[in-house]
Amino acid sequence: MRFIITMNMPSYGGSAIHQVMCEYPAKNLGEFCAALERNDFLIVDELYKNTKGGYGADPYYSVGYTAINHLHVGKIKELGHMTTANKGGRHVESE
Repeated sequence: MRFIITMNMPSYGGSAIHQVMCEYPAKNLGEFCAALERNDFLIVDELYKNTKGGYGADPYYSVGYTAINHLHVGKIKELGHMTTANKGGRHVESE
């Protein structure tokens, strides 16, 4: 399953927010969090946004494995079709 992780550390470019998009063999968010609790580091397949893919292309591509330290994780969200990372802006449903 794919996740977006907000880290409690600055990004490489100096931004205050550092987010990691990744894939890990968990069935859901709870299973991923349980794996983080059991390990000081969790090895994930880090993903970058595919800005050059055409229609129907996978929106992400792998840049290799990265070890995530659970002490620096601030927030985790499932990376699905409705997450902000997949859109140009926030998704707001009208009533």
